[in-house]
Amino acid sequence: MTLETSVPDGPIASTQGQDAASDPREAIRRTVRARLRGIGRPDSRFVYDFSNFIADYPGSERIPETLRSLPFWKGSGPVFITPDNCLESLRSELVGERRPLLQTIAVAMGFHYFAPGSVQPGLERFAGTLDGAMILAQQVDLDFVRNLGPLDFVVTGACAVNRSGIRFGKGHGFFDMEWGILRELGAVSDETPVIACVHDCQVVDTEFPVSEHDTIVDWIVTPTETIEVTERLRKPAGIHWDRVTPALMEEIAPLGELKRAHDSSAS
Repeated sequence: MTLETSVPDGPIASTQGQDAASDPREAIRRTVRARLRGIGRPDSRFVYDFSNFIADYPGSERIPETLRSLPFWKGSGPVFITPDNCLESLRSELVGERRPLLQTIAVAMGFHYFAPGSVQPGLERFAGTLDGAMILAQQVDLDFVRNLGPLDFVVTGACAVNRSGIRFGKGHGFFDMEWGILRELGAVSDETPVIACVHDCQVVDTEFPVSEHDTIVDWIVTPTETIEVTERLRKPAGIHWDRVTPALMEEIAPLGELKRAHDSSAS
């Protein structure tokens, strides 16, 4: 199978000027965004500013079919899917299959949930969009998420991911925050499969140290390749509260809710 659009070959270098020396991940982000320029689909809000969204790409429509063939798919339990553009078809398929679907539209808004059968037939595609989720999904609190029980698996997009399973997004830490909240609620664990769906040009050969807040992925799915990560690095055990400012707790409603519950149980 060949790529549907040609992209530069070879590993992404992390030596692009002074910024790269101090922040090699930002250098990789810049290079991946340049590769995506000829591939990634624009967003109506941000056009081609890939620093503000995780882009859709040719071949993303095959994600549901690929995931169905992998061992973690079996079952009927709830799953969590991030709001990335490349996962729109997956969210639509899950709604259509009546799989309990937990997602965010923006982490500051908290969690939204599609109960099995809650969407009228014919509206599944719209439900997979962020506008559709705002209208059709149920906004739920953290107690609801906790009571859902363990998630069967988690799927996210990424700006870039390497073959050791270290992924990073736009640089805001939203997915790591979502994972941390889910971990604090007991919805995920080290054993929960995490899948990153990206274009081939977003898989990089560069190795870099893993930080304590990096959410490691177990599988990488591209339009031409399915990669099982054999290194089993530990996933974050929860929120690193020493890094959470009062301003962030005010901005991210679930974080403030969780911190109040955390402080209450500790007292």
